[in-house]
Amino acid sequence: MKSVLSVLTGIALLWVLGFAVFVWRLPAPTTENPKLADGVVVFTGGGGARISAAMSVFSDGAGERLLISGVHPDTSLARLSELWRGEADRFSCCVDLGHEALSTEGNANELAAWATSNKFSSIILVTSDYHMPRAIIATRAKMKNAIITPHPVASGYLDAKGRPASIKATGNLAGEYSKFLLAYAAALFA
Repeated sequence: MKSVLSVLTGIALLWVLGFAVFVWRLPAPTTENPKLADGVVVFTGGGGARISAAMSVFSDGAGERLLISGVHPDTSLARLSELWRGEADRFSCCVDLGHEALSTEGNANELAAWATSNKFSSIILVTSDYHMPRAIIATRAKMKNAIITPHPVASGYLDAKGRPASIKATGNLAGEYSKFLLAYAAALFA
């Protein structure tokens, strides 16, 4: 019994240490325009900040097309056009909605199919800062040779010093870290 408790304590300590490293290494949000790529993709979730950031990057000319992945089935291009601040022609010709994804892996599948159909090999990936590590793992698993440029968006989960902003934020980050570990393990054994 004592050895089982020791093993469980060791696993818990490793998880806590890994969590601290995970939070410390999260990418800082950026508002700077990334270098050019074939396409821009945003993995939806966490409110409209991700979509607004992706639209801003795209309207500034960062890619040929924009994929908004994981859009609710009831959401239309017309509704999303209300958030658009760029030239109307660029939105109407070059923004695609992906309605199939229900998870980060689903987003990566949707992105891979979209990139293949458009013959894109370089992508600007827009998602929240805390979600970026898992999003990149999932995307690289589907697009091994693609150039992926992360464009992290502030989630509000981290304070100015890069620490969890609240107890609730800590819980959300801990949940994301656990999902990240699962995605990492799946990528290793794929």
